[in-house]
Amino acid sequence: MPRLPMPNSVLIARAPHADASERARRAPSPLSESDIRDFLDQIEPGAHFEQLIGCLRDTNYFAKNRAGQFVLMDDGFVAMLGCKHREEVLGRTDFDFFPKDLARKYVSDDRQVMSSGVPLRDLIEPVPDDDLTFSWWAVNKVPLRNRDGAIIGLAGITSKLSIHSAPSPYGESMFKVLHTIGQRYRERVSVAKLAGDAGLSVRSLERNFLRTFNTTPLRYLNRVRLQAVRHSLIHTNKALSLIADECGFYDQSHMTAQFTRHFGMSPRKYRSANRSPAS
Repeated sequence: MPRLPMPNSVLIARAPHADASERARRAPSPLSESDIRDFLDQIEPGAHFEQLIGCLRDTNYFAKNRAGQFVLMDDGFVAMLGCKHREEVLGRTDFDFFPKDLARKYVSDDRQVMSSGVPLRDLIEPVPDDDLTFSWWAVNKVPLRNRDGAIIGLAGITSKLSIHSAPSPYGESMFKVLHTIGQRYRERVSVAKLAGDAGLSVRSLERNFLRTFNTTPLRYLNRVRLQAVRHSLIHTNKALSLIADECGFYDQSHMTAQFTRHFGMSPRKYRSANRSPAS
């Protein structure tokens, strides 16, 4: 009797066993810690990381040493600081680029990360814009350690928030409120008016604005007004009474009290210390 061919099922059953043996013979040996370090040492510092971050829209990175000096950043972060070249940023600190109240907050967060070794995630921080308002950024900070495990600084990623990325179901309404404040901060704007324009109750506006931006609508309005005052003090020769009126304050004394509390010095002293040569 002629020999029958083996059923396909038998042939199929043997193939995986043979493939597994072949894969086992070809499998590379496990990587050691030194192998990984040797590989990483061959990579140009920061190059791969910068390329990856560059693929993300409105996302920048930076690194600081323990003294708070910027030691690494991408071009987007440089532009966010109002500079054109990295050399303008290297070695400088937050106090060289931001109002003192914001710089103190950023530095406080940095110190918390470096002292505790625990990352800070999804902080919502304002960054002044050229139009005297603020952009809002989600910031993540992690400690940087050397090979001995000692913390030598920190690294951070900033992602610009938009209507679609705001951490709130009311993101679109909240950004409408930001826009309204930016357009009308010179006027007597009430929270009730802001809530009505956004189609929300006052309570809902205050609750969701705080949840989204970690501040209240009135505090943000005051911050925008003070940013406008700061700009006028540096770049114009206008009288303080006129600046107060143009920036939405009741009078000069009201503006002076708010400004001094916020920036730690009076408007006159601030103008003297920060006067633009062109003004």
